[in-house]
Amino acid sequence: MDVAELESHALRRALVERVRVVRLAGGHRYLARSRTVEPGAYFELHVSPWGHVLCSCPAYTYRGVCKHVMALRLRLAKERQNDEAV
Repeated sequence: MDVAELESHALRRALVERVRVVRLAGGHRYLARSRTVEPGAYFELHVSPWGHVLCSCPAYTYRGVCKHVMALRLRLAKERQNDEAV
């Protein structure tokens, strides 16, 4: 699979599984709960100053993309859209 296919697959999983991402106090850090690797555990996500999203889950480590990253990208895009509408 190429990167676009991996991202598309990860986005579908994020939507179907309703991945929730929670912002931590202090800025660019977020948490997403694990449902498959270690149920009840959390993965940390970080947004770089350039907008690149990183995740601590095994899928991201292996593929460079995961459902948590895609869920956060979607959330950030919606927040930007809402900010522009105001």
